[in-house]
Amino acid sequence: MKDFYIAHEDEIKSGKTTDVYFIRTKKILEEKGIHKKVFADISTTSLPKGWNWGVLAGVEEVAKLLEGHPVNVYSMPEGTIFHPFESVMQIEGYYKEFGIFETALLGMLSQASGIATAALRTKIAAKFKPVYSFGIRHMHPAIAPM
Repeated sequence: MKDFYIAHEDEIKSGKTTDVYFIRTKKILEEKGIHKKVFADISTTSLPKGWNWGVLAGVEEVAKLLEGHPVNVYSMPEGTIFHPFESVMQIEGYYKEFGIFETALLGMLSQASGIATAALRTKIAAKFKPVYSFGIRHMHPAIAPM
């Protein structure tokens, strides 16, 4: 048993942190012999609090997650401002090769983008004066380095 309720890098990179339906999907594709190239488009339909823009973050972690897998990834650069319904990333490849990582990669993008967006909105509200936060004490230490 683990001492802390966190996933280790090897568990994330092997797809063990995925939602169970992605495992079922991969199994069905294999059983039916379906092996087609697909394009996955990543976007958001809405943002919290009625905001109309966000800051894309987590791209570097997604690149590390998919490194070594037979996929092509097209993405806005880290730190780009995006809007609802705007494509921020596309993944091209065989779904059974990358679908199992969907939960992790969406989580990486969502959490990091949420933090980056809130940070920029705070700086704007402060009229770009220095802002100091002790937010790290309110996060699990395993993810605090973000």
